[in-house]
Parts: sequence; C-alpha cells; structure tokens
Amino acid sequence: MEGIRYFLGVATLILVPLGLLYWLIIHRWARFWRKWGPIRTYLAVLPVLAALGVLLFQVRGPLLSTNLGTNWILIGIALVLSCLMTWLEFQYWRQLSISTLVGILELSQQRKGRLLREGIYGVVRHPRYLSAGIGMIVNALIVNYLGLYILLISVVPPGYLMLVLEERELLDRFGDAYREYQWDVPRLIPRLRRGG
Repeated sequence: MEGIRYFLGVATLILVPLGLLYWLIIHRWARFWRKWGPIRTYLAVLPVLAALGVLLFQVRGPLLSTNLGTNWILIGIALVLSCLMTWLEFQYWRQLSISTLVGILELSQQRKGRLLREGIYGVVRHPRYLSAGIGMIVNALIVNYLGLYILLISVVPPGYLMLVLEERELLDRFGDAYREYQWDVPRLIPRLRRGG
C-alpha cells in the first residue's frame, strides 16, 4: 500500500499543478492563442509544461517527506467521494466532446458550440472543476502526505482565478445568455431546492 500511495502522491504532485497551469495559460490568453490555433498553441505550451513536470519530479522528495501513514478511515471517505466524482464525470462526459475537454474550442478561430444548460449543467456551471476538486481531495485522503494537503489548499486561489477567466471567456462568447445562466445556476455548489 505504501508504494501505491507514494506513486499516487507523485502523480498528483505533478499533474495537478500542470493541469491548473495549462488552463490558466489557455484561459488568460485565449484571444492570443486563438490566432495561433490549437496545434501551434500545444507545440508552444506543452513542452514548457513537460519541463515543469520534470522539475516537480526532481523536488518530489521534500514535498512528499512527511508521510502521515495509511489511514483506512480516510481511504473509506475517499472511496465514497470517488463515487460522487465518477458520477459527475459520467454526467459531463455525456455532453462534451473530446475536443472540448482538451481546449480545442477555446483555441479555434471559429468557436462553435452552444451554451449547455441541461443535465448536470443545469445543476452547476462547472461540473468538470467540481469533479477535479473532489478528485484532488480523494487523492490527498488516500495518499495522506502533508505535502498533498498543502497542495490542495494552495491550488484553491489559482483554481478560483481559472474559473473567473473561463467565465469571462464564456461571457465574451455567449453574452447575455451566459449572464442569465450565471444568475440561474450556481458555479460549483448546487443549491438546495425549496419545495412549493
């Protein structure tokens, strides 16, 4: 179990910051990247992210130095949360194409697509990010290294910034329809519906 926990810890330590940085770069400079197109953007961004991944791998030792041990209660909580995460994944995968999931829509000059308001997108505006956040919590609970709990807390501000940048881009694309959607559907936490 120790080896599995450590492997998951290293993978989380590398992939979470790189995924967050990728989307921050794409959303922050989407207009610039659109002029380049998807292929040239990937050729520019992915090597930089790969180099940063190698750097994170090199410093994994100090970041994963405090092992809090295997905790079966935390693993049980993580398994319950992973069921919720898997359900969310299935919900949004039914509505999104692979090209949308990897950002091709954001990088294309002709941004097709429609505003999704049905299914899980009628409950929360960003089920992908909700699922990713739950996944990060699941990994931290299973791995149970202090460094991952610190990482979990430290990705909240840039994650929020990423949501704001994406919403700015969606407002640019869909205008008043997206403003109405923002009013009707919460960003991440579903509202409890009142009867009557």
